[in-house]
Amino acid sequence: MKPRRILTMEEASMILGEAVRQNALAVLTIHENDDWRMFKSRFLERDGNHRFLVLDYQETHGTNPPVLVSGQYVGLSFRYKSRKVMFATVVEAKGRYLTDGKTSVPAVRYRWPESMTELQRRAYYRTPVPSDMSILVNLWPGGVAAREKTQGSALSVVTGEALDLSCGGTLIQLNQVETPTWTDNSTLGVELHLPDGQPPMLLDAYYRGTRHDNGNHLCTAVQFVGLELSLDGRGVLYRLARCVQKFHRRALANDLRKGRAGFKSS
Repeated sequence: MKPRRILTMEEASMILGEAVRQNALAVLTIHENDDWRMFKSRFLERDGNHRFLVLDYQETHGTNPPVLVSGQYVGLSFRYKSRKVMFATVVEAKGRYLTDGKTSVPAVRYRWPESMTELQRRAYYRTPVPSDMSILVNLWPGGVAAREKTQGSALSVVTGEALDLSCGGTLIQLNQVETPTWTDNSTLGVELHLPDGQPPMLLDAYYRGTRHDNGNHLCTAVQFVGLELSLDGRGVLYRLARCVQKFHRRALANDLRKGRAGFKSS
C-alpha cells in the first residue's frame, strides 16, 4: 500500500462533506514573521459548486487563534478514518456562521483546495530506526531560514542521531550532556540525513522538550511543521513516509525472524 495518495476531486468532495457532517477537528498552520503558528478549528460547511470551506475561528483552551487576513496561505490537516488528510488553502473572508439557524459563531471562509493529500495514519506513528541504520541530525534555533546564519557558529548547532521517525516528528539522541537552552514550542531548523541516497532533508520543527532515555542519554523531541503548505513540503512528506514504511517492513521482518528462531517443533 502506498504511504501517500493524491485524492481525486470526487474523493476530496466526499471526504470534506463527511468532515462537515462530523464537525471534524482540523489543525491549521500559518507562517507568521519567520515563525509558525498552529491552531485548531472545526468544519462547519463545504460548497464544492462555489468552491469554499467554512471553519470556526474561536478560542480554544484559553488561547485565541492567530490573526488571519484575506489572501493568507494556510495549511490544514485532519483525520479521516485511518488516514490523515492535508492540503493548502487561502483565507477568503472572516465573519460569523449560523450553526443552528439561531446561534452564530466566529468563522473563516477558505478557498476550495486545488489538491488534497492522503497519508496512512501509520506514517505518523513513531517507528524506531533499525539498529543497522543511522540518521544523523543537525538542529539549530530559528528554523530553516536561520541556517546560513548559524553555520558559522558551532555553538548554535546541536548534533545527534534519530532514534525514531515519523511524518510528524522525531526523537533525537544528542551528542552532548548539556540541555539546550531552547524554549518550549520554539522553532528549530532540522537537517535529516535519511538513508535513502538523497541529499539531506531540511525542515522547520517545534521544540517539544528534552529528556533522558533508558540509557541516560540526553534526547530531544521535535515536531515537524508547515509541510502541507508547499509542493516542496509535500515532497518532503513523501520521502518521510517512504522511509517510515521501509522501517516498518524491516521491523516486521525482524519480528518474523525472531519468531522463527524461537519456535521449536515437537
